[in-house]
Amino acid sequence: MQNIKPKYFLFLVLFLLQIEFINAQDTFTEIGVGIGNVIGNRNARGKGELHFNIIKSYQFGQLGLDISTGGNFIPGITSVEDENIETLSSNDFKFTTLMVFYRLPIKKHFFIESRFGYSSLFAFVHTDDKTKISRPNFTTGIGIGAHTNNFVLSLRYQYLGVTPNYEGTKNMTIVRSNSESLGLLLFRISYRFDLKYLF
Repeated sequence: MQNIKPKYFLFLVLFLLQIEFINAQDTFTEIGVGIGNVIGNRNARGKGELHFNIIKSYQFGQLGLDISTGGNFIPGITSVEDENIETLSSNDFKFTTLMVFYRLPIKKHFFIESRFGYSSLFAFVHTDDKTKISRPNFTTGIGIGAHTNNFVLSLRYQYLGVTPNYEGTKNMTIVRSNSESLGLLLFRISYRFDLKYLF
């Protein structure tokens, strides 16, 4: 995981984006928000995200690209302090994802989807040697949903990867981050735009 080269994935994404726009008649985009929580060790502050995707329809289903960014739904952190050691909670890490997904219609308005791609888990630490720590990961997820008119509702599980392992100092306090897995369950609501009316 440490040796992931995000630029290669980004090149693939740009290539797929070009394909997506070849025929705008079968292409649409969705913009929305998500709210949920960490799987396992729940976060009292919850998790929220903003997302944008572009989708193209084919006979075998729909292929799309999804970009999202998020963090704690309620601002703040839940780090643990013991004497002069502050241990960051993996639940507080922010995230950015770039994913490819496949959406399979199962009824007129319902679908299931799988997704994979690149994620970055990061936090601002403001220690003596760093302002921000981050770790690149591969991310995978699965979801179910439905659409009615131009609104799309879905429930999605997303494994975001592993938080960075780090130790630094800030004002004589040791700041630590441990490598821990982070997975989210998010409820998404999106608004759909049909690109054939925009181009």
